[in-house]
Amino acid sequence: MRRSPLRRFSIGFVSLAVFALTVVVLGDTAGATTKQASDVSHAVSNTRLKGFDPPPPATVTSSSAGASGPGYTSTIDQWNVNTGPGQSTSCSIVGELFVPTSASRSEPDPAILTTNGFGGSYTDQVPLAEFFVQKGFVVLAYSGLGFGGSGCNIELDSPTWDGEAASQLVSFLGEQKEVLTDGPDDAEVGMIGGSYGGEIQFATASIDPRIRAIVPVITWNDLAYSLAPNNATPAAGLDWENVAPGVLKWEWTTLFFADGMSEPFQNPTDAPFPPSSCPGFDPSVCTSYIESATAGYPTPDVVSLLESDSVASYYRKIRIPVMLMQGEDDTLFNIDEAVANYRLFKSEGDPVKLVIQSWGHSDSTPAPGEISYTSTDQGYETQLMLDWFDRYLKNEKVSTGPAVEYFRPWVKYNPDGSAEKAYGTAASWPVGSDQDFYLSSDQALVTDPGAVSSGSQTFVNPPDGQPGSYSETSGVQDTSPFSSVPPTDPTGTYASFETPVLAKTVDSVGIPQLTFDLEATDASSVNPLAEATIYAKIYDVSPSGSVTLVNRVVSPSRFTSNGKVTVTLPAVVHQYPAGDRIELVIAATDQAYFGARVADTLTVSFGGRNSGVLKLPVVAPSDQTSGGGRATGS
Repeated sequence: MRRSPLRRFSIGFVSLAVFALTVVVLGDTAGATTKQASDVSHAVSNTRLKGFDPPPPATVTSSSAGASGPGYTSTIDQWNVNTGPGQSTSCSIVGELFVPTSASRSEPDPAILTTNGFGGSYTDQVPLAEFFVQKGFVVLAYSGLGFGGSGCNIELDSPTWDGEAASQLVSFLGEQKEVLTDGPDDAEVGMIGGSYGGEIQFATASIDPRIRAIVPVITWNDLAYSLAPNNATPAAGLDWENVAPGVLKWEWTTLFFADGMSEPFQNPTDAPFPPSSCPGFDPSVCTSYIESATAGYPTPDVVSLLESDSVASYYRKIRIPVMLMQGEDDTLFNIDEAVANYRLFKSEGDPVKLVIQSWGHSDSTPAPGEISYTSTDQGYETQLMLDWFDRYLKNEKVSTGPAVEYFRPWVKYNPDGSAEKAYGTAASWPVGSDQDFYLSSDQALVTDPGAVSSGSQTFVNPPDGQPGSYSETSGVQDTSPFSSVPPTDPTGTYASFETPVLAKTVDSVGIPQLTFDLEATDASSVNPLAEATIYAKIYDVSPSGSVTLVNRVVSPSRFTSNGKVTVTLPAVVHQYPAGDRIELVIAATDQAYFGARVADTLTVSFGGRNSGVLKLPVVAPSDQTSGGGRATGS
């Protein structure tokens, strides 16, 4: 059975969760006119092709007939590429090429290149490929290096390895008579894919200017931040370089590592793999994992490796239209990472669109009407993808809608139709404005600065961080029995502040920011594991007293000194109903992370000179334009 595309990353983790945990225990607007977009696209492409030496095409080593369907045929192919430093390593790649029966040398179609998420294969992308080939695109779906029958080791979407391999597939597409070109060695090619299949698009576009448009889904900005975040940074920047070592997401990291190591055994292949002391991975990746697991935090060498395979380090090399699609329900690659990418590309003047969808790595099931590869009437996101490629690959006169769209879980709509009605829209990010909630005595969170009463709350970090707060079991939280386990915080290990009962509904869309004064009695900057570490989070408290940790997201932050601190929280799209209360919790521990291991006493001070404030981004209902580009006429 073929799995739904873009979601294989979480599925692979779910299947290996028990194994992995056991291992650890034991050891610009998007709506410029079509003519302007076409002219800019070709001008930028032609400029960037100067000095570009296209790599030789991937060589087909075997080919057999694949499936055929309404208006298309396919072949299952195996290619050889030469990649890595100096293109000195030969790698075998397996995939499937889908060609519209209407495409010919006289009437060619643009092409789309797509690959799998971590732990998947090209077969995961087949439903997507079948959809787009019937819309007039040649589609090549392939298994990434080290996955799903393709050879060589897993390299973390390295431009030198994975990007180079994809670039040679672009050269192969340029030789196909059915593929539209804009001159010699200049095929009209776009890319789409999710998670690991999202970052590869950045890696490829950074070295190959023939890529015309991309749609990266639920992927990262800075992999060092993704796997070991430190949110002790101002929200305005979302720049995680040059901060103290982050707090290791030990559950996600272990699942990721176990999934990669198991790949040669899950998908045995005759394709050659370079010698490696670590099954599945390039040895440098294994070394990095062992260093981090041993130290309890990412060492400088590890951070350097992860950042080198992150778009944050090479985004200036990418000058094409980018539609970013990121999930609300995602504790691995959160919305903040997509916002960081949005800001980077916008700063370069590139056409960029940000779509915040309901689903991600923590729950990979789209809301009804978001994704459908049989009818866009039941797939709003699918329609957005099609519009993006129609606009930037086919140069058709079609609207791509507002620059920002976000799924609102509280909006009711027909589940048998499109989710378009549930999507709010905005011309840019940020969407709304901040509402200030002030930390006050008696564990209060108040909106009137005149009502603030100075005070402090003291709590402890227990030895070795145990007992710890529970936010999630990473990778399997959406499955039974974990889905029914509520978030908890052991008494005495956190500070909390709560609003009065809300008189009216609060719709929050964006990235909260928190400032307060922190003192850690026994913290030390000698070792990151001895530094003060906190986990900030926001609960929605119902009238019955039950709590909801929105999307299970928390904000781990590590501090090297006492004093006033600023914490950036993960973005959310959430409605706090009238009658509920908003609770801010600052905890010392979280079981999904490897934080401070030194017993310590932490004090949060607020009011007067040491005033504390939570800035919660809020959008008034009247400012939530419903329905996207077709509704607004943009």
